[in-house]
Amino acid sequence: MKQKEPGRPASWEEEVWDAPPLMKRSHINHDTYLTCWCPHCQAGLNQGDRAVFEIVNNQGQVGISKIAAYLNVLDQESTLQVDDDEELADVRCPHCHVSLIEPGHRCKQDGCKLAAFHVTISNSKRLKLVSCIRRSCRWYEMSDEDNERLILRDSHEW
Repeated sequence: MKQKEPGRPASWEEEVWDAPPLMKRSHINHDTYLTCWCPHCQAGLNQGDRAVFEIVNNQGQVGISKIAAYLNVLDQESTLQVDDDEELADVRCPHCHVSLIEPGHRCKQDGCKLAAFHVTISNSKRLKLVSCIRRSCRWYEMSDEDNERLILRDSHEW
């Protein structure tokens, strides 16, 4: 068994085995392709290898942002000039134009607004991914339940 650090409770995984990070346990590569979906109209957001969003800057200008649709690949392009430290006014579905902003939730890294959309890997169930809308911020989260759903069937734990 692993010795827990003082002041830090051990998780059940740490009590049973030295668990590697989720992405290693699940055989998910850092550049795994994510199929993205609008949580409102259920339309697909992918165009080729990009997820496409309608964005609104602080001057009220509307444009399109295309973000690499791969896990932890942060390549992006936009039809609007967006500074790295700029927090967008809104992020919307390009199909139904409904805001993807999560009301009342803020990024744990820098306090910015968060946008939520659904993702799938292969034929998995749609999972909710929440991401900061500041271009330079790399923070995102999923619920513990959705995180565990990412573990693929051929994982050695199963």
